[in-house]
Amino acid sequence: MHRLWRVLTADFSLGTWFSVHVRMYWAAVILMPLIFMRRVPSASPAETLLLALICFVGLFAIIWSHEMGHIAAAWRYRIRTTKITLGPLGGVAHLNAPASTPLEELWIALAGPAVHLAWLLVLWPIEWLMPEATYYETWFGFLVWFLVVTNQTLLLFNLLPVFPLDGGRALRALLAMKVHPNRATLWAAHIGIGGGMIMMMIALTRTSVESSIGLMIGLTCILGSLNEKRAAQQIPIYGQPSRDQWASDPDAWKLGRQSDKANNPGWVARRRQARAERIALEKQQQDVQLDAQVDAILERISKVGVDGLTTEERDVLQRASRKQRGAS
Repeated sequence: MHRLWRVLTADFSLGTWFSVHVRMYWAAVILMPLIFMRRVPSASPAETLLLALICFVGLFAIIWSHEMGHIAAAWRYRIRTTKITLGPLGGVAHLNAPASTPLEELWIALAGPAVHLAWLLVLWPIEWLMPEATYYETWFGFLVWFLVVTNQTLLLFNLLPVFPLDGGRALRALLAMKVHPNRATLWAAHIGIGGGMIMMMIALTRTSVESSIGLMIGLTCILGSLNEKRAAQQIPIYGQPSRDQWASDPDAWKLGRQSDKANNPGWVARRRQARAERIALEKQQQDVQLDAQVDAILERISKVGVDGLTTEERDVLQRASRKQRGAS
């Protein structure tokens, strides 16, 4: 297994671009062209090879630009990156430090999908100006069609709220703006595990070769979510120690949502609390009014005696008596 893993993770250098060293797994060079050769429409082996090469180069150019989007956003927050790794399942920008706030992580995560949108803003006008018949008649038409479809697919896929996709990190950042970052990570990790399972189940319903890639992507999402969950149970997310139970109690995550409910009650709890406060205020006002009525009746008794009281005044005294017995 160790030797197999070394073979699968063997890589080579593609050079240094914009001060970032780019490396690619040999597995991507071997597997991806074979998959493209099975899928591209062509009439001859030479044309098949040419279109597969176009798909291969175009795909990893898009993935590289996606990772450079993350790096450019990270540079804004003085987070340096010296390496990008390209593989069969995508790319990884090896940031030298994590984001220090939820807002930083949100911008860094969304910068990657934003690159696909930039691609599409350039490609859509070109596609609209091209006759549909030229898609498969020329290599340039096929390249434009492939780049449009790939960017659209990767844009939507990367926005899925699943770790380690950009959508999962954006979800964690948004949740961390409302709750503790470690708690937000646990919630996002649980969603990521469920999303990975759904991907694997969808892949199992397909019989094509690409179904194995779906299984690997789903498994990667599950493993990535589990890693984020373990990290949230051990260290402060964003590297910012806080003045709460997460800093003083390393096992606070085991309390589940109890700690969050205590600090951030939900809508139902807030409604119940408001209703209880309103009832208490009304009761206090009634007690004050009853005391005032009793004082007035006692003053009247000193003048006319008990026999001179009206039925309403006697009822007030009885209510005051019941209140006094209940209090005692």
